[in-house]
Amino acid sequence: MHVSANKLSRTALAAVLAAAVALAPAGVAFAVDGDGSSAGSVSNSDSTAAADKKDVSKARVDAAAADADAAKGESNNGEAPKPVDNPDNSIDDGQTSDNSFLYDASIADLAGADSYYDKQTVQVTGEVVGEAIAVTGDADHAWIVLRDSDTGSTVTVFVRRSDLRKIDTYGTYGTTGTTLRVRGMFNLACSQHEGESDVHAQVVNVVSAGYEHKDVFNIEDFAPGVVALAVGIVLALVFWRMRERSR
Repeated sequence: MHVSANKLSRTALAAVLAAAVALAPAGVAFAVDGDGSSAGSVSNSDSTAAADKKDVSKARVDAAAADADAAKGESNNGEAPKPVDNPDNSIDDGQTSDNSFLYDASIADLAGADSYYDKQTVQVTGEVVGEAIAVTGDADHAWIVLRDSDTGSTVTVFVRRSDLRKIDTYGTYGTTGTTLRVRGMFNLACSQHEGESDVHAQVVNVVSAGYEHKDVFNIEDFAPGVVALAVGIVLALVFWRMRERSR
């Protein structure tokens, strides 16, 4: 009986040891699996961070490339902008004033101008009246007179003879002259032309062509004269009658 108990104890101990040996590989495998999972998480985080850094770097490279293209004059659509001297780019010399160096003045202002306008670039619009006057000793230039139709003020303009071809009509009685827009330097007392006030034209543009207009006979225009004549005749008769009675 005693021997059987010892055998039983040995058998139980052997079973426990066998179970422990059997469970040991599973535990090791679990530990290895756990370590691999943690490493995988760390690896995924590193990959995400690296991808973000790569995107930022690519964005910086793209921005630098865009700046370089802009410096070279290339647009986003691959078309280079037209240079300033491109024939398709035109400048309207007759445009109205829109900046500080160009004064859009009326002829009336220049007629009564002070030193404020002297040596300034001005732009005036008016009807050409009279006729072109030759400049003594200068075959390339001439004088013209511009008139303000609203105020009747005039200004003398020193122009190139080539600009005279733009004038189709000079304003006189029964004729409206060509309307010009002239840009040039105003001289309050021109040192080249005996101290006269004038505008040395730089750009001359036609605003409207001249035309002839016939005077229309209107009987109503004669009505005040007819009335005055009738009153005068009546008064003369009354005076004559009174003198005859006084004799």
